[in-house]
Amino acid sequence: MDDATAEFYARNAKDVVARYEAAASSIARYFGVAFAAGSRVLDVGAGSGRDLALLLRGGFEAFGVEPVDALRVEALDHHPELSGRLASGVLPAIGVPFGGVFDGVLCSAVLMHVPEADLFDTAFALRGLLRPHGRLLISLPLARTDVGEDGRDGSGRLFSPYTAEYLQLLFERVGFQQIGRWDDDDALGRAGTRWFTLLFELRIGGALRAIDQIEGILNRDRKVATYKLALFRALAELATQEPRGARWRSDGRVGVPIRRIAEKWLGYYWPIFAAGTFIPQSQSEGAGSTKPVMFRKAMSALMAPYRGAGVHGGLAAWQQDLQAGRLSAAAAAMLEAALQSIASAIRYGPVDFSGGSLETGRVFSHDPKTADVVMSSELWRELSLLGHWIIDAVVLRWATLTERFGQRQGIRSSDVLPLLLARPEPERATHLARQVYLQSGLGVCVWSDRRLGAGLAVDHVIPFALWGCNDLWNLLPVAPTINNQKSDKLPTSELMRSRRPQIVQCWEVLRDEASVAFDQQAAHLLGRKLTGPLGWQDALFARLREAVEVTALQRGVERWAPRLSAS
Repeated sequence: MDDATAEFYARNAKDVVARYEAAASSIARYFGVAFAAGSRVLDVGAGSGRDLALLLRGGFEAFGVEPVDALRVEALDHHPELSGRLASGVLPAIGVPFGGVFDGVLCSAVLMHVPEADLFDTAFALRGLLRPHGRLLISLPLARTDVGEDGRDGSGRLFSPYTAEYLQLLFERVGFQQIGRWDDDDALGRAGTRWFTLLFELRIGGALRAIDQIEGILNRDRKVATYKLALFRALAELATQEPRGARWRSDGRVGVPIRRIAEKWLGYYWPIFAAGTFIPQSQSEGAGSTKPVMFRKAMSALMAPYRGAGVHGGLAAWQQDLQAGRLSAAAAAMLEAALQSIASAIRYGPVDFSGGSLETGRVFSHDPKTADVVMSSELWRELSLLGHWIIDAVVLRWATLTERFGQRQGIRSSDVLPLLLARPEPERATHLARQVYLQSGLGVCVWSDRRLGAGLAVDHVIPFALWGCNDLWNLLPVAPTINNQKSDKLPTSELMRSRRPQIVQCWEVLRDEASVAFDQQAAHLLGRKLTGPLGWQDALFARLREAVEVTALQRGVERWAPRLSAS
């Protein structure tokens, strides 16, 4: 719970409890739907004890935790039957109260008091309280008129504006499935205040969800260019790697900045356009038309100075110059022209023409005010949950489609796949981070505290094989032997928490020396600039830990901690 919020409840415990005890519980009506008769249920944030007492009277084996001492005292005074069943506990560091392994968890009017940086850990903590197929029942404000722009009411309490759709995605990403939703008026009768209640079940086995709409477009939509495949590849990468960059709209849909999609496209098409053999990316190009795909000319101008500067037309060299802030004014202008041309192709190509059949329906739209590609929240959830599978499927279909376009030129899908999977040269990709670390005097391995010399290695926290990410926040100085140990594994949760000071120190050094690149890349991960009520270090570290845990869950990746006895 947010500190200022906890202080409010401590100061006003008697009044708060009196108010809640005088009102009927609006969530109690769902107890019988959510939890099996006689099951073991934990009330997280028990407050006045009202709902915990109702659970007990309903025949449930109920227990509760409450972080505010004064509220626990009042709850026991009003409900003596809770003695021995109510303990101290605060999210996300709730532990395993009363031995854990609950059939159900109630979390009513609590999550809105949890800061954004703690929300993922909170979801993970709630997951850890439940047995397989356990149920989670939560409620939050659907609308309030007494909260300011800073997210606080007049008493200083935090009311984070989490939407139902956002929470559904969050909990589904850590293994839940939403099985119910209800909207209700405020039990205290406050004008302008309504609540939503969500019911989740903890899934076992990771069964795949239906993605008929995506599958229909990828397999059956008419394709005269590779644009639709490029769009889905970009959206799947952004959904799995940069989910905070999405905008959750009041109409229940999700918007993704078209600029960020265009930046992804630039990286996809560069190796194809740089190939020694002309590789058509549209039906008309394959037929020998003089009309190329609409952004080929702008991209060719951007690429021209880098041809010959390494593999794939100098893509890694260009990325290195971009990251280090070495682009000339002319090169920056050519980059802007290329991105605008790509964005136009996205806007008037796959955004307008994906789906539209009776089977799939219209899928995307463009919002000119926000410059976003807009889709349903359900589609975004599917991209978030199954993005890594979608990416693989799209790459194979892209290679096959290009072979069809390039029959006259003798192009085979086996020629195209290496270009679609092109990776930057490792030394170039990590050069800036390595240079900064060597010059900064940072002398110890982030993961092990071993002394480093000129032969330090640069480790990808999230392995490149999983994300393909060379952003500075993902690059840390390590001893070569430790780097070999870690390889393509993900650090354990315990290791991440224990090494937070060392990771943040590296980030601060990188930001001092390469602030433009670091801030831009970190903003992609955070979904906002490095400003806000929390220090950027807290917010960025929370998001990195979330990314590591979700990647481990979705990809089944081995976890790693250093063997410190190794030489």
